[in-house]
Amino acid sequence: MITASGEPSADPLGPLIDGWGRRIDRLRLSLTDRCNLACRYCAAAGAGSPCHIDEAFAVAVVRWLSGRHGVRHVRLTGGEPLLHPQLLHMVSSMARLCSLNEITLTTNGQALAVSAERLRRAGLTRVNVSLDTLHPRRFARLTRGGDLARTVRGIEAAIAAGLRPVRLNVVVQRGINDDELCELCEWGLSRGCTVRFLEMMPVGPEATVCRERLVPAAEILDRLSRRFTLEPIASPVEQAATDYAAASVVGGGPAGIVGVIASMTRPFCTSCRRLRVTSRGEILSCLFDAGGWSLAAAWNGGRLDEEAADRILQAAVMAKPRFGRRTQRRRMISIGG
Repeated sequence: MITASGEPSADPLGPLIDGWGRRIDRLRLSLTDRCNLACRYCAAAGAGSPCHIDEAFAVAVVRWLSGRHGVRHVRLTGGEPLLHPQLLHMVSSMARLCSLNEITLTTNGQALAVSAERLRRAGLTRVNVSLDTLHPRRFARLTRGGDLARTVRGIEAAIAAGLRPVRLNVVVQRGINDDELCELCEWGLSRGCTVRFLEMMPVGPEATVCRERLVPAAEILDRLSRRFTLEPIASPVEQAATDYAAASVVGGGPAGIVGVIASMTRPFCTSCRRLRVTSRGEILSCLFDAGGWSLAAAWNGGRLDEEAADRILQAAVMAKPRFGRRTQRRRMISIGG
């Protein structure tokens, strides 16, 4: 356990092990289910009643999970985490916990240009930025009004601030953006970014069209190999992405790391080491959980009752399935990215 001063106490409970023997040491913490975009695979148009997580609750949960249960990696998600009014203070508080190895953040980049340097100074390790297209009109259509130039400025600011490697997340959709995979790869690699291509998942408002829009990992790699050589890179077993060393087949072209996250055709459930906490304080043991376990009962008077929270956590961890159900009616924006 970590005390209020940020120092470890003498009674950590040890690592979290689920019913399938997987060690849980990664947390995806959703700071808000509000977003300044409404990407079609993530959020329904006009969805209302957004929620920001309470700052004190968020820091207490990270302190508890890292100091008492061995969680070492925290990814801040949303919605759009940059919209949380206390983001910088939360990052700073979490960065002071000696029990954490890294704090990362996933963003759409629209507000990143003005905050990248401050986030790095606060203690953020690196960022992932969603970038599904390089065509401004297509970007506006996919995001329901987003400005591609703002996201590009955000990526450039993150690179300049030293939040490296900046990872670009591309959700590949057949007939939507699958014609620009090599273009996206070249653009990212030329700026020193890692480019990750994600298979579309049956989550949220467009779950019913996932099958027709799914571009499998094998096809993604085949398309990329027309312009790049791809050599597999040994990756940690718990990593969702399969990474490759990529180099342009044309002399003098960009080189770097390209990854594929094949959630549908090469599921990595057996090595999943994640828990999620939503902006409403709900623990999800799996992206595909239909329901969750609320930590509200353990949050008393601005203080986390860790023993009560332990009981809730134990139920969630032991319910973590060996394999996800592969369907989720809840919107990605409410689950935490």
